[in-house]
Amino acid sequence: MSTINPDDRVVLRDAWQGLCDDLRMFGTRTIDELDDVDNPQELAEALRSVARMALMTLQQRMEFDDPDFPTFFRSLDDRFKYAGPDTYITYVTAPVRPEATYRVNVDHGGRDLQLGKFWSRDLVPNEDGTVDIIASAAAPDAESGPANWQPLTQDSGRSRRTVPELYPMVDGGFGGRIYHTDPHDDRPTRLTIERVDDKRPRQPAPLTPQRLAEQLDSSRELLDAMTTWWFQRSTNIRAENEPNVVGPPGTRPPGVPTFTPPANSPLNYGVCCWELDPDQALVITSELPVADYWSFQLNTAWWEAPDNQHRQTSINDHHAHVDTDGRFRCVLAHRDPGTPNWLDVGGNRRGFLFYRWLRPTTPMPTPVAVLTPLADVRAHLPLEHPLFDQAARDVQLAERHRWYARRFQS
Repeated sequence: MSTINPDDRVVLRDAWQGLCDDLRMFGTRTIDELDDVDNPQELAEALRSVARMALMTLQQRMEFDDPDFPTFFRSLDDRFKYAGPDTYITYVTAPVRPEATYRVNVDHGGRDLQLGKFWSRDLVPNEDGTVDIIASAAAPDAESGPANWQPLTQDSGRSRRTVPELYPMVDGGFGGRIYHTDPHDDRPTRLTIERVDDKRPRQPAPLTPQRLAEQLDSSRELLDAMTTWWFQRSTNIRAENEPNVVGPPGTRPPGVPTFTPPANSPLNYGVCCWELDPDQALVITSELPVADYWSFQLNTAWWEAPDNQHRQTSINDHHAHVDTDGRFRCVLAHRDPGTPNWLDVGGNRRGFLFYRWLRPTTPMPTPVAVLTPLADVRAHLPLEHPLFDQAARDVQLAERHRWYARRFQS
């Protein structure tokens, strides 16, 4: 048995104490110093958001941060809900080294996805329908090399240890998003990554006190940036937008005025900062563009996804009711308005409605919001708009619960 060096205990003690001290500070800062808090529910949700971020940063830094033996980490899903995620998208990231070579294998089952520079429509499939992506610094031979090559630069993987000023979040250096847009399709997407160059180690190195201390320190550094930046972004969005008015769509995400979107981005976003009393409703009416995908998603006051499994808090083009005039209408309310496209605000007095148009080929509309007493909702809907009784709602929510649960089982 080897002797424990006293310095090892010092390294571990300092890292652990630093983590615990920071967790206490982040919690106290949220409870006592967060100015933009409207009510007790919001305060509790803010502290829960900090706790979720702490869990996520620790898990990713300790278990999913080895670029020699990478695994894709779900950075936004049913557990980690910051950053305003779309219910129908799974966001993944994996750690990489810029000097290494990786093979990524994907079985997306025909779903749309984006990994690195590729969208699914750009990928050349294998004979069995799966896709291989080779990620490396050196360009492969044009004739004999892989059909799908992702270049790695010196910046690749830098985000593993460098916390950016904009969008501080879990990022291993290579990742993307997978669109699970059909609620009746809960087939898993198979996604693996492995390092394949000759210099790869054969087994992970044993854990050392220094390595664990580095992981703990890195986790709390990222957590500090995340809890500050994402709360501030929520405040920025409220400052930019009048309550209960839907803003126009664009490629710049709301609340980040210094962000420059990628050229020719297919992603377009718009936001509404809603505020509702218990007896009020917000009726949203929108023309619909010709697009590959669209969705409307509620977020809490802290830009978190709410309870997506037990409440209808999002709707997309696969299961939304569209009226005979071609318009989409949904109702934000505390209580069931008896309409199919009810977005349940879950007791929150305020929050965000985030809508997305993906690859629109016709002009993008700006939805229109009308604030009305809940009892008068039907006056703002077409006569043929369906009535939705409790039995229909029970079926709708049961199907949603089962789809959501099965989707994240693998």
